Amino acid sequence: MEYPIAELCDRYSIASLKSARIGSDECTQEKETLVRELIQVMGKYDLRKEIQELININAEIWDLEAAIRQGKDEELGLEEIGRRAIAIRGKNKIRIEIKNRITEKTGNGFKDIKKNHISV
Repeated sequence: MEYPIAELCDRYSIASLKSARIGSDECTQEKETLVRELIQVMGKYDLRKEIQELININAEIWDLEAAIRQGKDEELGLEEIGRRAIAIRGKNKIRIEIKNRITEKTGNGFKDIKKNHISV
């Protein structure tokens, strides 16, 4: 597949969550494919800390989005949806920072730079 390393780590973290939370064969296959690619990278760089941070932040984003994705808008109310949207924006900023640290550490890919964007 050949993703930039930061993107590979992020995709792996999301695939890990999907595999754990959804557990379908498709999710497990996706995770296994990404693991094979990560193994090649991990020989050069120790990214365990960053990958765990991505898993944690993506889990927090998932949890915040879950009720909204399940169509519980009326149950949550607009105020709560707004609070969650703001929290998701903040979590996504952290996610971008982690991916940028991976890019700096590996020298692979490009930093995600946001200008005049709400998540900066």
